[in-house]
Amino acid sequence: MVKEKSKFNIKDQLAGIAALIAAIVAIGGGFVKYGEITTKLDALSAQTAPDLTPLAAEIGNAKNGVAVNSTTIEVLENEVEVIKTKLEGLVSSEAENGKGVAINEKEIQLLKVQIEEIKISTSNPLAN
Repeated sequence: MVKEKSKFNIKDQLAGIAALIAAIVAIGGGFVKYGEITTKLDALSAQTAPDLTPLAAEIGNAKNGVAVNSTTIEVLENEVEVIKTKLEGLVSSEAENGKGVAINEKEIQLLKVQIEEIKISTSNPLAN
């Protein structure tokens, strides 16, 4: 029985050693993973944020451009109003001129009729 006890004892010892090796490998793997994570964190913390100064300058320039365009639009709107007022004046002047033209045409017709009457009266020798 002594031999049997040693066999079991050796198997138990081998199983214990195997378990110990597995535990050491697992702990080693954990340390390796911890090292990788630490390295990645160091790399990320060493990175600097992107420089946004050029972008801020472009935004400022765009705001200035918008302000200039707004001013230009206001000036153009004022000019449109002035032109609109002038056009309204021209339309009313045209309407008044149209009335004057109609009156002048009637006067011309009247004068033509009077000239015809004068021609007729002067052509009749008995009328004098």
